[in-house]
Amino acid sequence: MVGRRELIRRGFGVVAAVAVGDVLAACAPAAVSAPSATPIPAPSATPLPPPETKTLRLSLGPCDAPLMISERYLQDEGFTDIQFDSPGLAGLTGGKTDLAGMFMPTLATAVDGGKAVIGLGGLHTGCSEFWTPQSVATLKDVRGHTVVVNAKTPDNLGYSMIAMALKNAGVDPSEVNFVVQPDADLTKLFLDGKSDLLFLATTGAFAFETNPANKGHIALDQAKDPPWSQQDCCVLTVTTDWLRANPVAAKRALRAIYRAADSLPKDRADAAKVATDKGLFGGAKNVELVRGASNMVPYDWRTYDVAASMRFHAQLLNAASLLKFTPDEAVTKATDLRFAKELAIELKR
Repeated sequence: MVGRRELIRRGFGVVAAVAVGDVLAACAPAAVSAPSATPIPAPSATPLPPPETKTLRLSLGPCDAPLMISERYLQDEGFTDIQFDSPGLAGLTGGKTDLAGMFMPTLATAVDGGKAVIGLGGLHTGCSEFWTPQSVATLKDVRGHTVVVNAKTPDNLGYSMIAMALKNAGVDPSEVNFVVQPDADLTKLFLDGKSDLLFLATTGAFAFETNPANKGHIALDQAKDPPWSQQDCCVLTVTTDWLRANPVAAKRALRAIYRAADSLPKDRADAAKVATDKGLFGGAKNVELVRGASNMVPYDWRTYDVAASMRFHAQLLNAASLLKFTPDEAVTKATDLRFAKELAIELKR
């Protein structure tokens, strides 16, 4: 993959730090853009009936490049009405989207909390970074420091990711002075020296590296640092009702997305342009941010064990008192990996 620093050296850095929520909130569907020149892998020969529905509404993040270019592959699979947005979990449970790329802790805690969603397969490793001031060398050294969060609940991704990262580093969250400020600008508080740990993902993480006010350093890079870099972070997720009604469509959609992943070059500039041309992630003005976020992660979907990754995340969530499920229960209740396993065989490279 093309790293963030390499993009910056090439002149694609963006100076202003852009919050992930701000970019995701500016999404709107638009016309189909011209396809990339990347060769399209041949469709699988496995026979399947037509999809039960020809409409598919996709929710994606700025690091989900396979979803950005999935339209032509979805058309191969029989979908004719393909829509793009990014409301995430709320979109799925609210009936606004059919399939979403979702952080694994979000999936696990959602199911634990009674949401009827289920993960079908992995997509990529983490696109998140954890920043500390220069005076705090490692995550272990966050012990005793102040960290501001918007909430301390399982459904708050920022807090759950920080709690898991600390537990993995040997620090119990109770050893950190967490301060809850629901409407706080967490990036500003970090830059002002009022918080000693900052979680950022996708475009927010990419932009922060080029922010001249940033004097901190990366204490954990989820895409590069083991054991995080060896786990699936994001899972292709649907509701259980949609899967029950559309099993053929589910497999066909998964096959299209995985074929799209296989077609991507190391630099996902074309995918970023397709997405921003549709008005996603704030549109054309943010194309280099989306390109940077897309280049943060590998899309080697066959490489990672989704069940093992769920157990990894669930164990840390358990240890942080954020999940009632055992790791094995999280796998059985929050995932249905039959199609992903079949496709790993069908789409051998």
